[in-house]
Amino acid sequence: MNSRQRVLAAVAHQQPDRVPIALAFAPEIKQKLCDRLGLDEQGFLDWSGQDVISVGPTFPGAASDRAYADPTIELTADGRYLDIWRVPFRPVPAGAQVYMELAGPPPLAQAATVQELESFPWPSPEAWDYSQIPAALAANADKATHGHSRGFFEIAHFMRGMGNFLTDLALNPEFACRLMDHIIDYLLPRARRMLQTGGGRYALFEYNDDVASQRGLFISPDMWREYIKPRVKRFCDLAHEHGARLRYHCCGSVRQIIPELIEIGVDILNPVQALAAGMDPFELKAAFGDRLTLDGGIDIQQLLPRASPAEVAAHTRRMIEVVGRGGGYILGPSHAIQSDTPLENIIAMVEQAKRPQA
Repeated sequence: MNSRQRVLAAVAHQQPDRVPIALAFAPEIKQKLCDRLGLDEQGFLDWSGQDVISVGPTFPGAASDRAYADPTIELTADGRYLDIWRVPFRPVPAGAQVYMELAGPPPLAQAATVQELESFPWPSPEAWDYSQIPAALAANADKATHGHSRGFFEIAHFMRGMGNFLTDLALNPEFACRLMDHIIDYLLPRARRMLQTGGGRYALFEYNDDVASQRGLFISPDMWREYIKPRVKRFCDLAHEHGARLRYHCCGSVRQIIPELIEIGVDILNPVQALAAGMDPFELKAAFGDRLTLDGGIDIQQLLPRASPAEVAAHTRRMIEVVGRGGGYILGPSHAIQSDTPLENIIAMVEQAKRPQA
């Protein structure tokens, strides 16, 4: 099997030749690993067995290569990085890594009316260059290629501030919904343009939106059901219209809403944060393994940074044998692997993952 066949077999709940692999790293630890193993980018992809490759548009004229998730369009005199939503970030060193953290008042923190939303300088999906997508998909035809979209919930609370936005949902839902819909008016056409340009060749499409903490949802299930669920469904429907499986990324504990994620068309749940409440991958496999593909689940909070290589190898093998039985599992970390992870533990995980599956 090639990577595309392997991933699609797993998502169809069929047993692949080996477990599919989708790794994510903080750039600093990835470079350190490549230096240790003497690998360039292609060598790293070959060594790691990476099956899932991101293909998307490019953003001409960014103000800096450093960004949080969306491009930086302005550097302020006081050292803040403004993204396309005018949300300010600042690079913060933490050990061997640099994180982009929210910095300063959100751009809509003081907004009080729907009319103020209408006058905001919203970004345009036409700012992106989609022309390189067909060639990139062709060059990676054997891989499980995926497009990517950020999520309206996270962007909304970044633009308003979390406290303000949650209050909006409770006391002024008209305002909150109009804010989310303005964001969707950018995200959905951008996603559609990617998928159309791909001509049906994307294997997956990722919708990325954190709606939970490690203990549970940021909002009640009823509020999620009323305001968030129907809007996420639009992304599921769009992906399926273009032949792609929908990969839903949400950190934290989404256990309460998993049945409804399946109902609206989520095919793959990522990153399965194993230590979050109700997110044990073995339990999720037993409950939902015939209807949902789990993607991730190798804990980065305790296991990878603190266990021995032998313990990492044993846990990885158990994940493959139990969670990966009959397909329905893509092996990867429970978030991007951080710089506190011993390289020997990463190597132990990868070497187990590449073994043929019985």
